Amino acid sequence: MRRGLWNPGTERGDAGASAWSDGSHGGEHPGRHKYVVDEAMIARHAGATQVAPMLAKVLQMARIPAGAVDPEGCGGAYWRDMPVSVDLVLANRAYLDHESPRWADSPSTAGSGGLLAAVRPIISPWDGTRGTTWIGAGLGRYDREWTDARGFEILETSRGPVRHRRLYFGSSTWSGHYAEVSNSFLWPLVHLVREDLPKVTGYYPAPAEPGTGDWASYVAVNTAFAEAAAEEGTARTAWVHDYQLSLVPRLLRERGFRGRIGFFLHTPFPSLEVAQPYLRGRSGECFWEVVRGMLGADVAGFQSLHDLARFVAAATRLPGVTLERGGVRVDGRFVRCGSYPVGIDIDDVLTVAKSAPVPERASTARAAGLPLVVGLERGDFTKGIPERLRALVAAYRAGARFAYVGIAAPTREGVRAYEALEAVIEREGSRAQEAAFAAGCPFVNVRANVGWRDVVALQREADVVFTSSLADGQNLVPLQAAIAQSVRPPGERGVIITGRDAGVASAYAGFEADGLAVVDPLDEVAMVGALGAALEARPGRISDRLIGAVKGRDALAWATNFLRDLEDAC
Repeated sequence: MRRGLWNPGTERGDAGASAWSDGSHGGEHPGRHKYVVDEAMIARHAGATQVAPMLAKVLQMARIPAGAVDPEGCGGAYWRDMPVSVDLVLANRAYLDHESPRWADSPSTAGSGGLLAAVRPIISPWDGTRGTTWIGAGLGRYDREWTDARGFEILETSRGPVRHRRLYFGSSTWSGHYAEVSNSFLWPLVHLVREDLPKVTGYYPAPAEPGTGDWASYVAVNTAFAEAAAEEGTARTAWVHDYQLSLVPRLLRERGFRGRIGFFLHTPFPSLEVAQPYLRGRSGECFWEVVRGMLGADVAGFQSLHDLARFVAAATRLPGVTLERGGVRVDGRFVRCGSYPVGIDIDDVLTVAKSAPVPERASTARAAGLPLVVGLERGDFTKGIPERLRALVAAYRAGARFAYVGIAAPTREGVRAYEALEAVIEREGSRAQEAAFAAGCPFVNVRANVGWRDVVALQREADVVFTSSLADGQNLVPLQAAIAQSVRPPGERGVIITGRDAGVASAYAGFEADGLAVVDPLDEVAMVGALGAALEARPGRISDRLIGAVKGRDALAWATNFLRDLEDAC
């Protein structure tokens, strides 16, 4: 049985599986974590009129009993003795962007981001004939200097040589693909999992209808990726990542690729009832092409059971697609569908947490004798930053005293919707700063890129790590914070606040008494209440139990779990 699948083992005669099975291969492991979704969890999820019936049907088909969480057995080490590998990784971004010429003294460095951190552990070193090939877009200033005529390069990394192929695109094609379709249409669309966010927030952009030329660019980029993968004739597995490449599984299959194709969506999948007003005309045509593209995979993976259910609800509206135990059948071909919440690289966080000095901003809070509240994320309209700033104003005015450090990394510069968001954040940040100064509390809220060591150090020092995502595939910040805080004595650890519609809230349901508070970012009263409780460490601080769960569900466990299911796909 596999973790996160509806019940994939039934094809082999297994009796059934929980929504989270133990991840083993060949029998149950008592005491290891099983995540069981109950009716209450379904009912509280936004968009329940559309999602709840499908999710309930999914659970019924898998014969999953109502229950709670058994988080005691949080170990993931039992995956370690099961080596997995993947021949092809296809991602929008390259493994590394060359920002220095070959002759420069300063070497290029590996990229960052959740996708790379999650996938990196299962990349097999290239031995000259076999290993992992990473296919990504060549976006670095000096990439062409480092690659051959076809875009190939052997990257020397700390994990061994990585075979890399870069695909190059004209500026107009890339802009249509990335800025217009991926970021102006698909990104706001896939996060529509709850109330009509454009109308409720006032700043969340409505998904922009793709222009004919922009959609042609999106198709062209996806086609180039599919053709590059198809050229790897001996590849046994191809793992395609995220919404930017949603068409690739179908296009790759149409080109006669003989290996198994996996697709993983790192973002949420939208609720049809919420997204429907934005799916008229060409927008609707493009959306259904995205769904058809994803159905070209042998295994389609999602962050949460809710995302899985929403995808199935959409897919089964297409002609020739029917629901079956473990997935869907598409014109006679079976597509397994599962939930695989992404984990983090534990060692990467832990090493920094043990060695990084206390940041100056944290020292200021300590000198003032105040608890430290930290908000760290990309400056994206999905992160609920204005809602959090308003909650801070209300908390200060209600008499709360705390230092605040908020850092939002610039993202997707040049996309129009983000310019409007920046204006809202600046306005709400100024109000929060005035309220903090009136209360005599240090306050910092900046838009800036911060080094990884400083990020981890701030997460470690925080009394409250305050995230407020309106919607998120997973949100790795709470997981990073739990591990960063693990180096502190239990009685000195802080509390993590997360938005209810972030994947981490459902993946770690049942840990609310272990320092993980879940709140609705659109409910200002609830936000202020959650912050007040966190400042007093109610109902509890980050526990060893939560830390153990995060360690057991790390990036390697996630990747191993998905790739094992891909290997078993028929």
